[in-house]
Amino acid sequence: MTEPRHGGLSGYTTLLGPTDRRVLFAAGVTARIPLAVVGFSVLFFVQATSGSFAVAGFASGLAVAAMAGVSPVFGRIADRRGQKGALLVAAIGHPLAIALLIALGLAGASLPFVSIGALLVGATIAPVGAFMRARWSAMLGATPSLQVAFSLEAIADELVWVFGPALASLVSGLIDPAAGLVISAVFGTVGSLWLRRGDEVEVVAAPASGRRHVFVPWRSRRIVALLLSNAALGVVFGINDVSVVSWTTSAGVPQIAGLVLTAYSIGSVTGGFLMGMVPARIPAYRMLIVSCAALGIFWGALSLAPGPSWLFLFGLFAGATITPFTISTNRVLHDETPPAVFTEGLAWVSAFVVGAMALGSFLGGVIDQQVGPSAGFGLLAFLAPIPFVIVVVVAILPGGLQRPVVDLS
Repeated sequence: MTEPRHGGLSGYTTLLGPTDRRVLFAAGVTARIPLAVVGFSVLFFVQATSGSFAVAGFASGLAVAAMAGVSPVFGRIADRRGQKGALLVAAIGHPLAIALLIALGLAGASLPFVSIGALLVGATIAPVGAFMRARWSAMLGATPSLQVAFSLEAIADELVWVFGPALASLVSGLIDPAAGLVISAVFGTVGSLWLRRGDEVEVVAAPASGRRHVFVPWRSRRIVALLLSNAALGVVFGINDVSVVSWTTSAGVPQIAGLVLTAYSIGSVTGGFLMGMVPARIPAYRMLIVSCAALGIFWGALSLAPGPSWLFLFGLFAGATITPFTISTNRVLHDETPPAVFTEGLAWVSAFVVGAMALGSFLGGVIDQQVGPSAGFGLLAFLAPIPFVIVVVVAILPGGLQRPVVDLS
């Protein structure tokens, strides 16, 4: 099939024209649902069984941290032996880990045992977003459709993160505290097996010559810039989430916190959709610089919001910069890494973001307690431009705007 050469809606219709591609996309959305629901599901279940929000928060944090920590391991397995084995581990391991945590919780197990269960729950979730991007990369190669595919994946990520926590909260509250965990197990197993079955374009690490590549990020300053800028953005995300909840609560309107965060997501989905129509001929790193500039401006502008209700508008524009940054990151990583380590590279980027979000949440809580509910947004004004500074510094170094030949082996 001829791939589109220009942006526009035709890029999406051409990409998803073949039935197997639509099935692949549906499988990817299903398989990534545990990524969004497991944190809240662990929180609700452990709180219900232990009666302690402190224990529940600790267990939920462990699950998310484990999910971030094992992402590069899953990525390396997928690169070296193909995605099927990694997906099979997730399909079998995640429901077993869920069953163990539920059994421990119902039995009133002590914190160390519950912690082990929470760690296993997070550690058995595959980085499906990285897998999907690697799958599209292997399928499409360096064609204009690849940027459209990355845009589509960014939209899928955002939609899952919008509805996943809400679904976990709903079923845990209305049905049973363990219902969110069961949903994570079901969707994780079905999605992983479905995605595994559709793995017709298998991604393997060893090239035809048999030479094994290893992902060593510090050999490419651009990849180091990607990791650092994504970590900075993760801190921004974490502080923002806490600050939104804190500010709206202190203003007496805690019910709008979720709606405000939804406005961010609406902006992010819109930005991802529009990014898919941007011509792919624009160099990836220059697009990254532009997206970082927009991110710094609009996330920094959150500190100018006169009141919590203004966050709907300000958050909409701030959210619209998220997916262009993510898509640009994926394109630069695609250009900078051999296909044999691309999945692992994507998983490392994801791990940096998620890990930094945990740090940002902690900082946001400290700032709220020590300074005030809206103080976190003031800090965002200083932190949001950091990704732009990082990528520009790399660009102005000798040969910074030229694409070097990188062999991370």
